[in-house]
Amino acid sequence: MKLTLITPTPPDISAFGVRSLSAYLRGKGHAVDIIFLPGSIGLLKEGGGYVYSYEPALLDQIVEFCRNSQLIGLSFMTNYFDRATQVTQRLRKTLRTPIIWGGIHPSCKPEEALDFADIVCVGEGEEALLELMQHMQTGTDFHGIAGLYFKKDANIIRNPLRPLISNLDVLPPFDFSNNAHYIYDKDTEGIVPLDTKFFKDVLPFLPYHDGRLKRAYRTMTDRGCPHRCAYCNVSNLKAMYKDNKTPYLRQRSVPVVIQELVDIRRRYPFIEVVQFFDDTFFARPLREIEEFAGLYRQQVGMPFYCQASPTTLTEEKLLPLIEAGLTYVEMGIQSASSRIKALYRRTESNEKVIEAAKLLHRYRSKLLPPDYHIILDNPWEEVSDTVETARLLHRLPKPYGLCISSLVFYPQTELYVKAIAEGIIKDDVTQVYRRPFYMPPKSNYQNFLIYLSTFQHFPRSIMTILLSQGTVVFFSALRLNAFYDVLYKVGELTRLVSKGLAALKNHDWRRIKLFAAKLTAKDRIVSGRKR
Repeated sequence: MKLTLITPTPPDISAFGVRSLSAYLRGKGHAVDIIFLPGSIGLLKEGGGYVYSYEPALLDQIVEFCRNSQLIGLSFMTNYFDRATQVTQRLRKTLRTPIIWGGIHPSCKPEEALDFADIVCVGEGEEALLELMQHMQTGTDFHGIAGLYFKKDANIIRNPLRPLISNLDVLPPFDFSNNAHYIYDKDTEGIVPLDTKFFKDVLPFLPYHDGRLKRAYRTMTDRGCPHRCAYCNVSNLKAMYKDNKTPYLRQRSVPVVIQELVDIRRRYPFIEVVQFFDDTFFARPLREIEEFAGLYRQQVGMPFYCQASPTTLTEEKLLPLIEAGLTYVEMGIQSASSRIKALYRRTESNEKVIEAAKLLHRYRSKLLPPDYHIILDNPWEEVSDTVETARLLHRLPKPYGLCISSLVFYPQTELYVKAIAEGIIKDDVTQVYRRPFYMPPKSNYQNFLIYLSTFQHFPRSIMTILLSQGTVVFFSALRLNAFYDVLYKVGELTRLVSKGLAALKNHDWRRIKLFAAKLTAKDRIVSGRKR
């Protein structure tokens, strides 16, 4: 069987889902091609008025690449919905090849997905896709395959979920072979083979201690998360599998992870650092952390980056990882308001957050400044809730960075269901699918307080005054949105100039080159249109 997997993906083309499917199915003897369609979502705005659309010539080329396939699969996240539908509609218009959708978005909205695709994979897809291809190869009926939805004679066939893969070690490493991999090339504006040089060029860069950027390889060592945050799709998937005997959070064994990294470094010697995309790397038990640290230090030896949560980060786990090369930790806080934390199902106390931040600060000579994640613009949030978060940030030791985002209601999450019930969301496409992951927070006083926290040297005495109850009440009553917009722009310009001067002083030509490329680059994979 010949399968072509297509993935509209962020620019780094990590695309762990299709890479796992490809590795598994190739190991079972099937031919698999992957077409990566990297593209940003940076032009998306609140209100869904902007739509990314592929050029007709590119869609025609995708059709030609799929012409000899017996099955075509698309995997994508919510913000790439428009692009997935455009590719699917063009394929169905020209070819009679069955099309299957999978990934996080179709898994959460399978009935909607059947308006476009012939088949939808719900949940983990390796075994379901293999069984489907075996049935197609032998010409036997496949409408009863667990984990797949079909539309047949205007009726939807909803097969039950497959059991979770309990031992992730039975799966091969992600397919980073570049064998029969193709990618959209913004220079030629067409699909080209993904060779080693191209792969090197699309790898992301991460900062290092010397201020310079390092080329990073991204991977995941687990599936799932120990938490049940109400805004996160992982919690939705955990709920889908609540009756499964296998816990949703599963991890590959340490030797398997280490072997993947050893092989990757041997194949691509230009990789300089590793970034683990596990939702919470510190969720592993201490004995596994210590095992990983020892083997990683001996056999891999590159700096690495990971994520933590306040309830999983401990000094016992942190120390061996630092000795092994841990360079950076990012951590979710989201809110300091007890009311909002209950809404988000975040169980840690503010004192626990402070304890975790102080722990990272204690080892600041060996770690880069951490980044903390904050969510703003929650429709149920009041001024006092956001100010409480700002006051918590004021208590955390600097330096640190903030990843600030506006709340996005990802499909079927607990907050999405609540927003639908209360009439906050009236149209999925414009209010959810066409919103970016990160949006500038709304211009108001409480959000501006959060923004000021991103400046490492902002005077603490002034910040204390700005956070006082009387000041908050006074400025919150004023309509100064335009004024805050100006201050945001001035702040970002100041930050940009500061970074530019530092790069010039340190002769950091890589950073300067990347910045120049970012300024001149256009997202030519798409032509935007207003609706």
